[in-house]
Amino acid sequence: MGNKSTAAQTRATLTDQQIQNLKQQSRMSEEEIIKWFQGFQKDCPDGLLTQKQFVQMYNRAFPEGDATKFAKRIFVTFDRDNSGKIDFDEFLLAMDLMEKGNLDEKLKYAFQLYDFNKDGVLTHTEIENIIKMVLSLRGEGGNEKLKQEVMQHLNSFISRFDENKDMVISQDEFCSICSKDKYLREFLSPTFST
Repeated sequence: MGNKSTAAQTRATLTDQQIQNLKQQSRMSEEEIIKWFQGFQKDCPDGLLTQKQFVQMYNRAFPEGDATKFAKRIFVTFDRDNSGKIDFDEFLLAMDLMEKGNLDEKLKYAFQLYDFNKDGVLTHTEIENIIKMVLSLRGEGGNEKLKQEVMQHLNSFISRFDENKDMVISQDEFCSICSKDKYLREFLSPTFST
């Protein structure tokens, strides 16, 4: 009986129209949407997730490292309307991608995440910044040997997959590289620890 009461309270706050819109935009069922909403409301009673809260959440999920820069980048990509806060719809669509997206969708998202200046290509500087962010997230920010190893591996792939030899990586090239290289795919796509 307690579950029905909670679901009824959630439904009163989460409109049927909103649920229908989210079902159309995502791969989530009504039950999943309600469950995510309940958790979101618990953490964000005002219905908005700030960047500070988001960074704190990421730092708790990655206690061995410093997730600040990485979390700020993710926050910017989740905040689709550039309001400086993530509402439930933005949050759910991001979770849908992370949980239910296929490899191609996730790689395209990763490219957007790493394309700092939104020019449609990744430069050597952006790639190096990516590697530093991921190493910091993993608690290996000072590991120069690993950074050099990843850069060497990446440079090898860039030289093989940079189809037009312009020394920058387009979204298509990035997706091609990562879909063919498990090492890079796993390094560039850290997940929450369970």
